Amino acid sequence: MRSKLLDISQNLELWDETIQIYRDSFDEWEREDEATLLKHIKNGSYKMFAYQIEKEIVGFYILDINTPLQYALFSFLAIKKEKRGLGLGSKLCLEAIEYFFKNLNCSWFFIEAEERQAKLYSKLGFKALDIDYRVPAFNSQKSIKMSLMLLKEQTIDRDSLLSIIKDIFIRGYGLDKNDIRLEEQLQRIQHDTRLS
Repeated sequence: MRSKLLDISQNLELWDETIQIYRDSFDEWEREDEATLLKHIKNGSYKMFAYQIEKEIVGFYILDINTPLQYALFSFLAIKKEKRGLGLGSKLCLEAIEYFFKNLNCSWFFIEAEERQAKLYSKLGFKALDIDYRVPAFNSQKSIKMSLMLLKEQTIDRDSLLSIIKDIFIRGYGLDKNDIRLEEQLQRIQHDTRLS
């Protein structure tokens, strides 16, 4: 079986097939606007990789990269429903980790995960930060409890973490800088954060 990882920014003809997996895999509150996704891919702040087996796109992942703040966020990973349970999610996660170390000049690699996904990511080297973390839902005023996880035994100081969360919430989730959900999240981080 021939497989390859394809950079969507270099292969936009694969966008429609890949974005259908995105639509099928994530609830509406989890989905960033598709036009915004494409804009970020075209300007290079997101890297989207499609995983192709033979001629079929079976999954993808997206990295949200902020070089000035020295971090990348593993923001989306999905596998076609009929291809799940074959280890492809773990394979793509490991590919993303390899890409981070080989290609990005960043200090920190984060992922946001609900409880079930956090178990998978912890097996692959991510550790949850010891904070009460709640992400804003897209197209809603709700917040959803998740783990903010950091790769390996990396450490992060409070000021850097606050700047990164601000960027994730404003640039990634499209919140206004005065949104109460951002203010509340920043207030929940009172000291340097350790890995749990």
